[in-house]
Amino acid sequence: MATGSVKSRGIPFLHVLTPVPGGTIQTDATAIVDSSPALVLSAGTSWGGIRLPTASRGKTFWIQNTGTHELAQLRVYPATGDSINELAADTYLEMEEGASAMFIASSSTVWYTVPRVPS
Repeated sequence: MATGSVKSRGIPFLHVLTPVPGGTIQTDATAIVDSSPALVLSAGTSWGGIRLPTASRGKTFWIQNTGTHELAQLRVYPATGDSINELAADTYLEMEEGASAMFIASSSTVWYTVPRVPS
């Protein structure tokens, strides 16, 4: 996974991560390095996914599906035991081609998306 950072006047304030989606279930999806706040650019596939780190109040990740074809869905999994929006624990949220959202941890087990991604 490539990493970098966006800088303002030489001071890094946002990590940039480019994980390649992998796996077909939560436990083998590509893990996002826990470097909040971060911009995550990942090209969706028809089967692979990425996995958020364990939720902790205030962690923030901006996720962009950079996939370029109609089957380029990106599965975003929470860490084991966590949930996204009102989905059941351990259930992935699917982002369409070109979609982006901010994932914000509101507690030690729940992530919310802004704007609201249908789930």
